[in-house]
Amino acid sequence: MKKILYILATAICLLTSCGEKELPIPERIRGDWFCESTSLNSTKVSVYVTFTQDSFTLFQKIGEGAYRVYQGTYTLDTDASGEYVLTGQYNDGTPWGAEYILESTSNNVITLTAEGITETYTRVSGGIPAEVRNSATAVKSSATEEVRFL
Repeated sequence: MKKILYILATAICLLTSCGEKELPIPERIRGDWFCESTSLNSTKVSVYVTFTQDSFTLFQKIGEGAYRVYQGTYTLDTDASGEYVLTGQYNDGTPWGAEYILESTSNNVITLTAEGITETYTRVSGGIPAEVRNSATAVKSSATEEVRFL
């Protein structure tokens, strides 16, 4: 009887440990993400973003243009109601266009909501594609008025 209980307990432990562990949201957002949207004046926008512990790298393509690269830092805090609020600043000192409410239902999906816009990002397994990284133009300052997705 003890042997059967041991085998059963071992099987249960193995089965439950095989599932993906849900990470806390501050850890969950670290990694590579992709979003394709039409929220910018009905123009197709493709966005890849990498979040590390406190910085981000954003690859954005508007319409048929080329990818542009933006970098900066971000902060993830909770507000008085317990919602996660994501804010950031580009390396040239420009703040993000809005504060985003961040929601996540799994390790592989995050949703950012701001000013009536909701964008869903999915985790990119294998990282941001090399063709995106290699073809992107780095943006160091905003000398001209330009649209930034975050």
